[in-house]
Amino acid sequence: MIGIDNSQSMLDKTGEHESHHVRFQYGDLASWESPTDLDLVLAAASLQWVPDHIGVMARWAASLLPGGQIAIQVPANPDMPSHVVARQLAEREPYLSLFGPDGPPIDPVQAHVLLPEDYAQILYDLGFERQHVRLQIYPHVLPSTRHVVEWVRGTMLTRFEQRLDPDAFNAFIADYETDLLAVLGDREPYFFPFRRILMWGRLPH
Repeated sequence: MIGIDNSQSMLDKTGEHESHHVRFQYGDLASWESPTDLDLVLAAASLQWVPDHIGVMARWAASLLPGGQIAIQVPANPDMPSHVVARQLAEREPYLSLFGPDGPPIDPVQAHVLLPEDYAQILYDLGFERQHVRLQIYPHVLPSTRHVVEWVRGTMLTRFEQRLDPDAFNAFIADYETDLLAVLGDREPYFFPFRRILMWGRLPH
């Protein structure tokens, strides 16, 4: 098994997990490919960060042996309040100006993730004789609505953190919480449905 990551700091932490059967190497999943020598390509919550899913999945499929499998999961929640509120806040002052001439960073899920039926078509076109694609709702129950902020802070909100200085980002988080509670209400506990697309395919032998 080979693990691919484009973060050297993450790769530096993989040593304890390496063995004769498991190793890790630097690589960009947007362009990664391998000779036709793999039984499985697995991508968990990573494909959403890159564009051109048709091209990426084609390179992954070309890396598989006959009978090889592909298994991918991506978030599918750009229209959920947690994401919509963040985009709307980033488009208001003072934050809009702080992001500079390029404007607020894009939501990669909104920009890159396709519909489930699109992925089913891609798998078919790439020659996967068997496939299973579904939209899965994970029913998370959080202690309160405010915990949604912490849930997305290490994922969806990181794109804002990378573009704002610490003080501005802390202000952004405070305003985000206020705006989110205005939409969702301040409830304890809070039911937080999390949508993902799960897909699997197997090539002919």
